[in-house]
Amino acid sequence: MMRTFYKILHTTCETRWGIIEKRIYNELSWMKEKGHNLILVCPKDSPLFLKAKENGIKVYGIDFKPFSIFRNYNLLKNFLYNEKPDIIHTHGKYDTQIALYSAKKLQIPLRILSFHNNYRIRKTPWNRIICKRFCHYIFTASRYTTGYLQKLFKLKDMRAFTMAAGIIEPETFPEKTEARKMLALELGLDPETKFIGVSGNPSKGKSLSTLLGAFQTVKARLPGYHLVISGQGTSESVSMAKALAMGLRIENSTHFTSLEEDSWLFLRALECHVLPSLHIKDEDFVQKRQSLLCAMLCKTPVIGPGTDLAADVLVHEKTGLVHEEFNPSDLSDKIIQTLQDENSTMSRTKAARDFVKKHHTMDTLGRDIIRIYSLHQIRRSRPSYQD
Repeated sequence: MMRTFYKILHTTCETRWGIIEKRIYNELSWMKEKGHNLILVCPKDSPLFLKAKENGIKVYGIDFKPFSIFRNYNLLKNFLYNEKPDIIHTHGKYDTQIALYSAKKLQIPLRILSFHNNYRIRKTPWNRIICKRFCHYIFTASRYTTGYLQKLFKLKDMRAFTMAAGIIEPETFPEKTEARKMLALELGLDPETKFIGVSGNPSKGKSLSTLLGAFQTVKARLPGYHLVISGQGTSESVSMAKALAMGLRIENSTHFTSLEEDSWLFLRALECHVLPSLHIKDEDFVQKRQSLLCAMLCKTPVIGPGTDLAADVLVHEKTGLVHEEFNPSDLSDKIIQTLQDENSTMSRTKAARDFVKKHHTMDTLGRDIIRIYSLHQIRRSRPSYQD
């Protein structure tokens, strides 16, 4: 008989309150609202631990530090034995190893591993065992990562899935003119100032020089625009960006601000959102990709690089404009095209919003996960299926 509700246990070793932790919390909350029984195992008193507990979700504190691996393994195995969940879903680097091993030993019916970041996993015997024997399914954040893992470990198509970003759309977005005026006020500028924006940490090297070089050209042709970089970069990266801006004589039109808890106000204040580059080694890959999707959802025009990592969300002339990576001239052309060709830009922003609402909201993610749960139940009920 098919189960309607599940007992689902999530694990993570993360202690921050960033994009990944918010994504986990959104999934926990969505599943709880649908009537499922949720349990979270994560470092005690971390922001995710406290928010889940406040929401009525059962929480259990394990730090998952590497030097406590044997102690943590015993704690988690005993906890799993007592709770007997239907599903275990791991999200972090250190919790995944012991959680999936424990779940395999205790024959937890469904075991899922999520790769939220886009780092390259190494082809080691241990990683191969985790991906091919300890878990039933792997969830990733992009088609690129899904394809990479399928090729690396020779996984079948039905073992790895590219999942939605799980964005929760607010009931109402900030009014665009008011959002722009509030950003101008924060930066001490004229209320009529218009903004080109970037979300994510200021990067070193070609990405930063490409962005500032492109903005120098845009500023010369459209002097009313300012560039705002919103992120939490290191003092070194911010200093480098300021030095480059000064060298290009655009320092008075280039601004830096901390990434706010609620990014909708910042994104709505922009005339266009620019993603200069997206790389496999970017520490804030998830943040950059999420900001791109959020900008698309709130009808802010987007421009991004023509790389495989962005290709599944950014389609040239449909959901945004694609620029040649590390080419300041091409990026400036795409920015100017976005700002001046209002009719085409409006058409793209509508298509981009429709795309995100269809493929990347929390409702989409939740329904997709439930379908995979049901698929696994059907497969387990067949005599030929082997766990």
